[in-house]
Amino acid sequence: MGTALLTILVTVHVTFWVAWKKDKFSVMDITWGLGPVLVALACYLRNYSSGPKVLLLAMVAMWGLRLAGYIFVRSRNAPEDPRYMAYREKWGANYLSEGYKKVFLAQGAAMFLVTLPVQLGMSSELERFGVKQLLGAGLFFVGFALESWADLHLYRFKQDPAMKGKLCTSGPWRFVRFPNYLGEMIIWWGLYLYILNFWTAWAILGPITITYSLFKVTGIPLIEERYLQRPEYREYAARVPRLLPLFGKRIRPS
Repeated sequence: MGTALLTILVTVHVTFWVAWKKDKFSVMDITWGLGPVLVALACYLRNYSSGPKVLLLAMVAMWGLRLAGYIFVRSRNAPEDPRYMAYREKWGANYLSEGYKKVFLAQGAAMFLVTLPVQLGMSSELERFGVKQLLGAGLFFVGFALESWADLHLYRFKQDPAMKGKLCTSGPWRFVRFPNYLGEMIIWWGLYLYILNFWTAWAILGPITITYSLFKVTGIPLIEERYLQRPEYREYAARVPRLLPLFGKRIRPS
């Protein structure tokens, strides 16, 4: 765990330096994908190798490199993310010092918690493939496919000039309002199941952290606070569940 902590601290501070030079806090979103890959690689090299650990490293690399690449392509010519612009307005002249603590260090702490399944999996006696590894990997690939589909569909939707200013309600958005977040949650619960044993059970803090964050902190609340001001989104939210098809929470039209 010391290896993971050191890796995250170095990664976060390098990212903060880049953000300061570019005057763009949203570079941290790219690091959210790259950081866990570096953690997985560092922990893998620090411990003995096995087939299941190689697959664990490969799964984290698939997830993180795809996510980082997608965010880089999406944001490279875009202005600062509205979330960070709001922080700048709120913090004023202290935005750099406040951002260091409340954006970079805070996300570094979250990254440490979220990657607990990876850290403990690499340091545990994960030597053979069993039922939990098959089920966990299966869940991971379901989540990975869903998140990849959602991101690709949304990217193409936004690139279409005919769709400018319109609400995406097609593709995976036909079934749930946040298919990308659902995929993200499934990925981390799958990785937790993959490494689960008596000694690693407390790594459940990882998927709990990402689930809580998307539900209550950085994900759904921020998006719906902005979009619920639009009548077409309120109509969409009244008929399409938030995360679980058929059974998920809908919003009553006002």
